[in-house]
Amino acid sequence: MMSTNILMSIKPKWCEKIMKLEKRWEMRKTKPKSMLPYRVFIYQTEGGGVIGEFVCDDIQIVDPTMLRADSTVKNWVLNETQLTEKEATEYASGKEVYIWRIRSLIEYPESKSLSLYGLDRPPQSWQYVNFV
Repeated sequence: MMSTNILMSIKPKWCEKIMKLEKRWEMRKTKPKSMLPYRVFIYQTEGGGVIGEFVCDDIQIVDPTMLRADSTVKNWVLNETQLTEKEATEYASGKEVYIWRIRSLIEYPESKSLSLYGLDRPPQSWQYVNFV
C-alpha cells in the first residue's frame, strides 16, 4: 500500500505527452525524502485542474555532466522526458536533477478541484497531499 501522496504541477504541453504515453519520466529539481512508491496526482497548470494520477516507483539522479556529454544516457534521458537538450540543460542550470518514472497512468474523465486535496492553490513544482 502506498503511503505517500504527491500533487505535481505540470504544464499542459507536458500533460498531453504524458497522457499519450510519450513522456515516461518527469524531470524535477527535487525529490521526496520518503520511500518509494508515490501516488502522484497531476495538476495541469493554467487552470486545468487535477487531470489524472500515476505511480512513481523509481527516481533517477541525473548529473549535469550527463546532459552535456554526447552519450547514450543523455539520449535516453531526453527521449524519456521528451525534453530538448537545451530545455534539459537550462532547467538543470548545472545542478543535479531527478527524473521521476511515470507508471500506471490513470486519466480522469473530468478534472478534479484542488480543494479535494486540501489545497487552495497549486504547488510551484510538487508537494505532499493528504488524500484517501
